[in-house]
Amino acid sequence: MARYERYIYLFLELIALAGAFALAVLITYGDLDFLERPLLRLLFGCMALIWVIISLIGAFRPMDRRLSGGALIQDLVTSVVTALFGTFAVSFMVGIEGLPPQLLGWHFLFFTALVALVRFAVWKGIRAYRTAGYNFKRIVIIGSNSVSERFIREMEEHPEYGYKVVERFNLGHDDPLPGARPIEEFDLFVATNRIDQVYIAKDRMSKKALAIIRFCSLKDVRVLFINNMFDQLHRSGFRAYLDEGGMTTLVAIDPVKYKNVIGRSMKRIFDIVFSSMVILLILSWLYPIIAILVKMSSPGPVLFIQQRTGIVNKPFGCMKFRSMRPNVDSDKKQAVKGDPRITPIGHFLRKSNLDEMPQFFNVFLGQMSVVGPRPHMVSHTEEYTKLIGPYMERLWLKPGITGLAQAKGLRGETNELVLMERRVQADRFYIQHWSITLDIYIILLTFWNMVSMKKQGA
Repeated sequence: MARYERYIYLFLELIALAGAFALAVLITYGDLDFLERPLLRLLFGCMALIWVIISLIGAFRPMDRRLSGGALIQDLVTSVVTALFGTFAVSFMVGIEGLPPQLLGWHFLFFTALVALVRFAVWKGIRAYRTAGYNFKRIVIIGSNSVSERFIREMEEHPEYGYKVVERFNLGHDDPLPGARPIEEFDLFVATNRIDQVYIAKDRMSKKALAIIRFCSLKDVRVLFINNMFDQLHRSGFRAYLDEGGMTTLVAIDPVKYKNVIGRSMKRIFDIVFSSMVILLILSWLYPIIAILVKMSSPGPVLFIQQRTGIVNKPFGCMKFRSMRPNVDSDKKQAVKGDPRITPIGHFLRKSNLDEMPQFFNVFLGQMSVVGPRPHMVSHTEEYTKLIGPYMERLWLKPGITGLAQAKGLRGETNELVLMERRVQADRFYIQHWSITLDIYIILLTFWNMVSMKKQGA
């Protein structure tokens, strides 16, 4: 059954594709007889072929035992967006023209809803099936370290993952694990019991571990390493992979999201479209009004342009409507509650977040993103890098007009180190779990905060 699972899921999604296309044709033309038109048949064939390719290269991972709901949504968004662009590209290449644009609009709307329903039902069904005690992996753990103990606790807390530890073995005589079998009994145990996976909890390779790997490969048993170093790298937002290009195999390390070319491209397209709409539809009339109010409140320029830390620690000129009277401390002293430098109109601008609106020009120019870690003053970056270990990780993505930390209320004055640590923690979570869906959620939450005038600090 397991070898055919992906094809069963693909079949279900192709049914959803056909259903969505039929609904789109019915709404667009008012008659299903239009499905007999050769042009529509060709379009459906192209979309089906594109979806088969997307599915077979691993866009849906229902059997991944630790697949989270967030990853499920991210896979869905990536798959549908890829299918949409693929459909446009193939339609252009084969000459599919003259079809009403609402046909594709309705189709992808219905298809997204149907395939989301299929994937969620499959995901929930598999998790419930495993929780009931079926479809589990029989695993053996060799050795012990802090990561392996945490992994065991995780499996016990999440029966929906479908793991069952059938035995544990000591890898050596140093620091033996109480109740575990000696490693000398491992070969016989695996040979006489049905074992699916073997986990080796060891931080470096040894001849004994290599012998275990060779034995398991002959028995068609998958081997996984539970390693402290790789676990720390992953939990810090890094991805490690093998670089086998030369005579010596190396372990290469990259930030998880910083090297995601597809994700960065999608985010940039979203930023250009969103910032253009805000500049044309809102700032075109709002900018002159606020400019007049700023000029009336105190002498000085309309915009306050301050050097802030951008992606990979590159400074840029961050634009804001000026909310303070001109002063010599503006580049090093953070605003505090009741700050006398803030003008009356400045209080309103900061409270409503309208002072940040010119940063949509920064977004359009590619210096910022709509959503991301907030850019800090260069002096603050230098200061907090020394005080908070993972602080620099927040510089892997472009800074944003708003971010998860700010949407959750972590903003304003940071007179205690713990306040900045909470922001960094939120920024790291955002970077490691980024998706278009998460960006939209943060934008909506920020808009609600603006409307309700929720803001901390000055």
